[in-house]
Amino acid sequence: MRSKIDIRFTVDAHIDQVMDALLAVDLLGEWSTSYSDVRVGPRDADGRPRRVFVTAHFMSNSDDQVLEYFWEHNRVSWDVVDSSRGSKGGGSFDLVEGPEGTEVDYHVELQLPLPIPGILFNRSLRKANEEAVANFIDFAERYPEVNGYRVG
Repeated sequence: MRSKIDIRFTVDAHIDQVMDALLAVDLLGEWSTSYSDVRVGPRDADGRPRRVFVTAHFMSNSDDQVLEYFWEHNRVSWDVVDSSRGSKGGGSFDLVEGPEGTEVDYHVELQLPLPIPGILFNRSLRKANEEAVANFIDFAERYPEVNGYRVG
């Protein structure tokens, strides 16, 4: 089953703060309900996460994945480069300074080898991503102080 999700939202924080929150990939499990056991592997020459090992959760299924990250000015994208269940896909966050804060275009494409009806798959994926976006907004607006502790 294959699906695409596009969500546009605004974070009430400076664009640099939002990018710093995205750079904190090791805290991905703090805001994304889809990921746990996040471990950052090799980093690029600028110290940014390049490979990240995660356990992805979707509809009561777990999938050990390797994500390859790509960092650009005000943009981060990733691809699933390995998956224990054969999942494929990736996504991106594109950031633009706006009058109310940082405008974010969030895009995800996911292909999972699950035998479920398309409408149920799409609805469940949309709900999970909308929840992740709401959590990320809260996380990014509080970053670098998360749960009362200063990060970084």
